Amino acid sequence: MKRTPALAVLGLFVLLASFLLSAPANAQGDSAKNFNENKAQFMVPLGDLIAEMEKDAQVKITYSDAVKPYLEEKVVMAPWKFWDDPKLRLAYMLAPLDLSFEQVDEKTFQIIVPKYHVRPESEAKAHLDRLLRQYSNRELWEKRVETLRSTIAEKFNLDPIPRDVLNPRLGEKRTYDGYTVRNVALEILPGYFMNGSLYEPLTDGKHPAVLCPHGHGEMGRFGEDQQIRSAVLARMGAVVFTYSMFAWREEESPLLHVDHNDQISGPIQTLQTIRAIDWLVTLPNVDPEKIGITGASGGGTQTFVGTAMDPRITVAVPVVMPSAHFFGGCPCESGVPFHVLNGLTCNIEIAAMAAPRPMKLIAVTQDWTKNTPEVEFPYVQKIYGYYGAEQNVEYAILDEPHNYKEGKRREMYPFMAKHLGLSMDQCDESKVTVEPLETLLYWGPNHENYPADAVQTLDDLKKVFYKK
Repeated sequence: MKRTPALAVLGLFVLLASFLLSAPANAQGDSAKNFNENKAQFMVPLGDLIAEMEKDAQVKITYSDAVKPYLEEKVVMAPWKFWDDPKLRLAYMLAPLDLSFEQVDEKTFQIIVPKYHVRPESEAKAHLDRLLRQYSNRELWEKRVETLRSTIAEKFNLDPIPRDVLNPRLGEKRTYDGYTVRNVALEILPGYFMNGSLYEPLTDGKHPAVLCPHGHGEMGRFGEDQQIRSAVLARMGAVVFTYSMFAWREEESPLLHVDHNDQISGPIQTLQTIRAIDWLVTLPNVDPEKIGITGASGGGTQTFVGTAMDPRITVAVPVVMPSAHFFGGCPCESGVPFHVLNGLTCNIEIAAMAAPRPMKLIAVTQDWTKNTPEVEFPYVQKIYGYYGAEQNVEYAILDEPHNYKEGKRREMYPFMAKHLGLSMDQCDESKVTVEPLETLLYWGPNHENYPADAVQTLDDLKKVFYKK
């Protein structure tokens, strides 16, 4: 094929630009007017185009109620663009309205209203394959990790990570069968406190530490499942810190639950994980070389993002969350759109940044992690293969709903025990005492002990967090 020299193309471009710039203003205006008039004659309502396509191409096009408002919207569809290929034709029709579609079978297509936090499930494996072509070896992968980590840190306003205060405040210990609990408040930013519970084993010496972030369950860290997981890990020999999502329960501070919907929630929750480690490694009974983390759903997001951003985490078990097609629908997960950066990343690529550290993906058949055995795990295993560490990554898939109940915990406990040196002999959930919410509040039931000069509102927090 004969190629036009680049300089010749550039010369033509300059001549064309000169002509356009020298054209009379009224000529340019007439040209724009004619263009719009010509375009208008080919504007057709989407609903009409769908009906015509079903008739011409002998296909069926389905859609949900969410698509119905789009049916009256007009798009440009000139007759010569009625391609024989229904996929090409449908894509052209839908693109101006930011709609997409999935092919259900040979003759059926479903129109989809795109959501930022959802990629079409059918595209997940192809996307992972495209990512793998970018880094075919360890050296290229580690460059990708460096780029992703620095970009997320920048977008999260965590470059550098603020570490000017910490000021841990601890309540009195409460002793139970094989473990103790006490309430904690950490001042991770000037005037902003994260709240949590510290579970400790009764034995002396250095212990591994395990972070237990929670998901979007109504009770948060006060829920029964959260308390059981934390207490059992403590009985097994870990110092466990379970901490609250940003502005999740209004019993915790003057911040409101609605504040959780602000895009600051994701950065703050990542900061909380990092600052929690800053504190835990100072405790005399914690081994700083053994730090685990596990959480489900939104807590799973905190698990793999925290692991990606903080190399001090040595073992990770994200539960019912990492996926190649679903990013998390809460602002604390997708409010800062880092998934569209650096060649379109996804949650499973962020999770793979744990390599070669031990990680176990716990998935279920009843949510977006259902494809883990065929899609997500082979990709992650490939990344671990760059380090010769395939033995460090595992997965389990259960025929269960989206939660962190006993079945998932039974998959997590032995993995943590294996890689952190915990005792499975003390893995007995029947020994746990579930405490009432009021007992777990550091500031009191009505945060009556909350400092008057501390952060009181979301605006107060933003002034502190974004001041640099």
